[in-house]
Amino acid sequence: MAQASIPRSQAEAIFAAIEQALRDGYSPPGLPTGDKPGAVMIALRRLFPDLPYGTCQSRYRSARKVLGRDPNWEIKPAAKLEYPVFPDARVPTDQLIERMSADFERRNAAEAARKWFQVKVKQPGPIGIAWLGDPHVDDNGCNWPLLRRHLATIRDTPGMFAANLGDVENNWAGRLAHLYAAQDTSKATAKQLVEWLFGEAGVEWIVLLLGNHDVWGGNGDALSRIARGGAPMADWAAQFRLTFANGREARIWASHDFPGHSMWNPLHGPTKAARFTGAADLYICGHKHNWALAATEDDHRNAVYWTARARGYKFLDDYAMKLGHGGQEHGAAIVSVIDPEAEGPAFLSCFADVGEAAEYLTWKRQRWETKRRAK
Repeated sequence: MAQASIPRSQAEAIFAAIEQALRDGYSPPGLPTGDKPGAVMIALRRLFPDLPYGTCQSRYRSARKVLGRDPNWEIKPAAKLEYPVFPDARVPTDQLIERMSADFERRNAAEAARKWFQVKVKQPGPIGIAWLGDPHVDDNGCNWPLLRRHLATIRDTPGMFAANLGDVENNWAGRLAHLYAAQDTSKATAKQLVEWLFGEAGVEWIVLLLGNHDVWGGNGDALSRIARGGAPMADWAAQFRLTFANGREARIWASHDFPGHSMWNPLHGPTKAARFTGAADLYICGHKHNWALAATEDDHRNAVYWTARARGYKFLDDYAMKLGHGGQEHGAAIVSVIDPEAEGPAFLSCFADVGEAAEYLTWKRQRWETKRRAK
């Protein structure tokens, strides 16, 4: 027997009742309903409470046929609570991407500016740079008498400047923080000594490097604040050009240390950098608490370059003793003397003795002054 049709208005009323049942939280067909009837059954019972169940189902099927579709099963139960809408605290994504793009461009420009940056030497004539190896000014083993003598020589020698190769303090952090118990100076006292060294020792600094000790625990930011407004400070390494009034240029690659190690050659790291790059006149580092010097002529460039490592001022070192290392007595600082009017090997010379270097620089400057007056 053919199924009787129903008026369109009744079909729409059935669909409206089903969709209301969905809003009331009843489930669409195909989903578990638990102890509750489904949305179709509850809607038909609401509309036709006195009709048999089979007749109700027949009317539902007729409604689908009349309207040519199913009810909107995507309707979700109506919310029982209305919550506040909070504004999104996040930066909008498009603005975030714009900001990150601008941040990268700024950082990239800052990084590029540090690549072979220029330091103009306004001091006429030959100059000297005393490269202070790891000072560790707060360590009980720091040779303060030697450091003070060297600083006085640098201060009192015309044309001589200073540079720091890193590890200016112990700055114990992490699992090494307990070592503060084995030294007489506190962290605050260390900062006081660093402030004196960088700001009150009476020497002019060419460049300041941060070593591994300096950056532990984010300490590099504190050192940057101490040195603010003075010489450039670089994390681990600095590549820069000293430019003189006569147009000459000395290219210097200073690093707390260079990659590479050899038990036979303490200059293995800087020598590798020199051989592979040919970029500088001087490659100098510290870090390993030993010293060495070498001058070499690159037979492809016909250029003389120096490789150097400064010993530093930590003369009493029980850790080094336990590892079986001996303690060197010289080379705490390496001095490079640069004569912008000289050629070949005489352009740049290095010394492991600060006093000897000061005498050589003084002689060079006196000779330069005599020639200048004779013109």
